[in-house]
Amino acid sequence: MTSAASRLSPAPPPAGPSLPQHPLLSRLFWLRWAMVAGELLVLAGAQAWLHITLPLTELVALIALQALINGATWLRMRWPRPAEQGELLLQLLLDVAVLTALLYFSGGSTNPFVSFYLPALAAGAASLAWPYALLLAACALGAYSGLVYFYQPLHIHDHDQAMAYHLAGMWINFSISALLITWFVSRIAAAVRSRDGQLAQARERQLQSQRILALGTQAAGAAHALNTPLSTVAVIAGELRREMADNPALAPYDEDLRIVEEQIAACKTALESMRLDADAQARNEGSAPLAPWLRSLLEGWRLRHPAVLLVAEVHQPQWRASQLQDLSQIVLTLLDNAAHAVRERGQQGEIRISLTAADAPSRDGRARAIIGIVDNGCGIAPELLQRLGRGPVASSSGGSGIGLMLAFASAAHLGGKLHLRSTPGQGSEAELWFPLA
Repeated sequence: MTSAASRLSPAPPPAGPSLPQHPLLSRLFWLRWAMVAGELLVLAGAQAWLHITLPLTELVALIALQALINGATWLRMRWPRPAEQGELLLQLLLDVAVLTALLYFSGGSTNPFVSFYLPALAAGAASLAWPYALLLAACALGAYSGLVYFYQPLHIHDHDQAMAYHLAGMWINFSISALLITWFVSRIAAAVRSRDGQLAQARERQLQSQRILALGTQAAGAAHALNTPLSTVAVIAGELRREMADNPALAPYDEDLRIVEEQIAACKTALESMRLDADAQARNEGSAPLAPWLRSLLEGWRLRHPAVLLVAEVHQPQWRASQLQDLSQIVLTLLDNAAHAVRERGQQGEIRISLTAADAPSRDGRARAIIGIVDNGCGIAPELLQRLGRGPVASSSGGSGIGLMLAFASAAHLGGKLHLRSTPGQGSEAELWFPLA
């Protein structure tokens, strides 16, 4: 069982090239483009519709500088090194500085769009640690305070019209700021919810791995403890065999003794198989042809269950797979459960196993295969089906569900999935999805 415990450790991430991920820089990148678009719209509206005289050269140059900073941010996002807090703070300080310059040339604190500071502050509060966010807020407050005294005023001679412009600008400013803040904060909240979900799944996998590891440790200890009793029983069986040769009165018990010897040999074979599985996992054996392995596995299984009809559809000789020890453990567990189900039903049992191709590849782009196992047994109760694979269960047939729990964990370790479907009284169906080599 030591090999089973080693096989059920968390699977490594799939290898292969991947694009660097910078979620905070990405959100800041798109937020800046939204602000650039809003600034251009405001500038065009003030110049074309409101006929307000503005220093277009300076304002357009500052907006172009903001776009240039965003271009540099796009290049930075292609680097694999993640952005640190200081770098994010610098990005937001540049936004505050450019916005301050824009407001300086367009009325300072009297400009109704002075609240454009708020999206940058919201981004900082959601992305930065509190010392950096506090520093960003202090810089924005200092810039706003300076614009109260230092700015180039807007020349609007009609004061009534100027008030109407100011109120309209405040409405537009509120709308744009509200949209930008809502968009940014909702994206942050969605990312937090997604991360919380991933953490919950990781905790569940860790608990399951700990449970399986504890089970593997106990099974390894039990396997070690079985060596001495098996050796003792084997010695006694040998003595009885020699005694039977000299005592004809023991001849009626020859068949019983033969069964005992077969069961001792089966137990020793199982223990030796566990040791060989551990050695194979330690060598980290490569890929092997899938069809010959499955045919050989089914031939050995038929010898253990001669009364059950097994119909196999195994083709695709070019397919190869790795970690065949894990696959063997899963398939044998599913076949044994199917055989038990058809015997419990009390009629001619039939199991069908097939090897087919999956429609969609795995997450790392590899092709996938499906091993399907269908039986005409008694089926599984719906309440029991929901619990199978999550932990040990107590069923009316005497099973404990440990084999299926190990099978589910092995499938996850392979990068695949195991699905169970059943209708009580009409049989069960199991599908093992796994990537090909």
